[in-house]
Amino acid sequence: MSDSPARDARSPLAGLTPKDLDASSTEELLRFLRGVRRYREELVLLHRKSVELHDGTRLTRRVTSWLVVFMVPTLLGGIYSANFHQPESAFVWAWPAFLALVAGSGIAMFAHLRRRGCV
Repeated sequence: MSDSPARDARSPLAGLTPKDLDASSTEELLRFLRGVRRYREELVLLHRKSVELHDGTRLTRRVTSWLVVFMVPTLLGGIYSANFHQPESAFVWAWPAFLALVAGSGIAMFAHLRRRGCV
């Protein structure tokens, strides 16, 4: 190893000036560099975890959006079929109007969520 740790590129103290080396002992500088290395490793782990959390949040948002798209037509179908007095028996256009309402509500909900970037 060379006489000057500041000039040896393989040394963990590379880049330090002789003035810096005189002010601190080698052991203090090595402890400091180990702390910096640990801090950097923890930052990398934190970044990876935040990326994983973001991906999980995005997946949850998509699944919830699709559930909402199908919830409104299901709700309308459940309410309509629970009636004992069926309106389509009195009006010929009632059943096609109901189907159009169900399809329209699903399409409107899909379009709204698509605009917001959820689906």
